[in-house]
Amino acid sequence: MGVINKILIATKKNHIYLKPQGHITANLCFPLREMIFKRIKKFHVSFNIYVDLSEIKYMDSTFLGLMVGIEKKLFCHLHTHLFILNPNDISKKIIRNIGLNRFLKSLREKIPNDMIFSEFDEEINIEEIEKTKIVLNSHKNLMEISEQNRQRFQSLTDPLEKQINQKK
Repeated sequence: MGVINKILIATKKNHIYLKPQGHITANLCFPLREMIFKRIKKFHVSFNIYVDLSEIKYMDSTFLGLMVGIEKKLFCHLHTHLFILNPNDISKKIIRNIGLNRFLKSLREKIPNDMIFSEFDEEINIEEIEKTKIVLNSHKNLMEISEQNRQRFQSLTDPLEKQINQKK
């Protein structure tokens, strides 16, 4: 049986708990980003986001950049944070390699036992150009973390920017 790739979600006291499982790639990021950014914009209630990385097998750079973008938006609008919980060895290595261990906050606490997770499967129709913009912004977020990331992702962001500009 193959790896099941999904993001589980739960809420408690206005906080959002995410539990990505398997290989987390851009396709899982698009609707998640829309839902979270909409919540930040619409609700003026303070909340944190907790991301349990104990069941990650792989995270692509779009997901990593999305976490940076969410942290920036939470802090800017609500003065709250995205916290990493229970990172497994795979996620620790990926986070360290991209330098996010210096940017994202980690907590050493367990998810409450009474949490009831459901699969995040919100159907949000996102146009291809918007998906391209999400990928671009995710990578620009990573590029802001370090010079090494800027060099690493420049060869991706340049063509994405050209693609977006051609669609205008």
